[in-house]
Amino acid sequence: MQDHTKMATIGFKAEGEAIFRLGFLVGEFGQSLWLREIHGREDGSPPLVHLEYEREAAEFVRELIASDFVTAVHDVSDGGTAVAVAEMALGGHIGADLVHSMWNMDNQGQEVWFAEDQGQYVVTTMNAYELQKLAHDRGVPCELIGFTSGSVIRWKESGSVPLTALREASDGFFRDWMES
Repeated sequence: MQDHTKMATIGFKAEGEAIFRLGFLVGEFGQSLWLREIHGREDGSPPLVHLEYEREAAEFVRELIASDFVTAVHDVSDGGTAVAVAEMALGGHIGADLVHSMWNMDNQGQEVWFAEDQGQYVVTTMNAYELQKLAHDRGVPCELIGFTSGSVIRWKESGSVPLTALREASDGFFRDWMES
């Protein structure tokens, strides 16, 4: 029987691990949290279901988890890659340096950071090169987006946010909602 105490969970585990986005990016915003919370709209079609792509990505991620190859895993279906990274950082009390130069928080980067495409995951590993090779061999898109580090989330060329501010915003929402 496998020892599940070492299996991947949501929170980052250690500084210096590579952060990857796995799966097929389409850039779907319809019915997304980003569209609702930032733009006050609830329109558009929800993300399309691409069963073959989703199955390929999910099976690959499941194999990575079972072999203890990844240390943290989160899907992007509820808020996109940015929300997944924030939740992983908060869960592990470790920040992230997001390094992909074209992934800034301007209008061009929103499709990458906030799209809620199905069958996409954010994972961490100490074996970046090997993960890229395994993903390539399986035909699953794999993109290095950063490294775990420190106590802030930094977007290259776009600023940063301390984990303490994220935690206060997250905890404060429920506290304020319950008190109203």
